[in-house]
Amino acid sequence: MSDEDDDAAGGDADGDDSIEKRLEAIKFGADDGHAESMYLLGAAYMQGAGIEVDEQAAAKWFHEAAKRGHAKAKTSMAFLTATGRGVRRDAVRAYVLLAEAAASGDPSATDMQFRLRKKMHESEIREAEKRIKNSATV
Repeated sequence: MSDEDDDAAGGDADGDDSIEKRLEAIKFGADDGHAESMYLLGAAYMQGAGIEVDEQAAAKWFHEAAKRGHAKAKTSMAFLTATGRGVRRDAVRAYVLLAEAAASGDPSATDMQFRLRKKMHESEIREAEKRIKNSATV
């Protein structure tokens, strides 16, 4: 039976097994403390890629990767925090995370920060800027 026959029959010669194997490797790396694996596992949970969608699990793994300096994980965590998906909504924390992500080299963080700022109250912006300034002096 060819790969085309497998696909026509609803199966995939490598598909599900390949996704499961990749996800298993990513979980292993995440459990071992590898920031990129933590970020990828968070993304898998967020998107439902080979695993059931779980925004709280996504937030957990993005948070762990962000603590290790992963710029895209900071941006992803900021998105969840700004929207209240999987975590409590906190625009100030999201703004600070986006500033950190931008400083760490994620170009999408600057645009997200600009858009978030438009939705924030002036007092929230002042508080976020204060936190950013204080973290830079530590």
